[in-house]
Amino acid sequence: MAEEHALLLQSQMGVRKNRLTLLALTLLAATIKSAWAMRRDFIVLMLSLDISGAYNNIPYKRLLYILRVKGFLE
Repeated sequence: MAEEHALLLQSQMGVRKNRLTLLALTLLAATIKSAWAMRRDFIVLMLSLDISGAYNNIPYKRLLYILRVKGFLE
């Protein structure tokens, strides 16, 4: 559903079809190289969050209602 409605950023890698670890590492390396090409003294920082359990306690009936109202569920 998220893929069909383009709800995720292109850089979102987790739990997506055809988004392998190698692709994520390649993207990361390319970003670092691009920053260093602009200025060799750039410092590149990365933030990675694992929020896989962040929504375990949401009221799922309410979520389904909202998704239905917004047209994501038929």
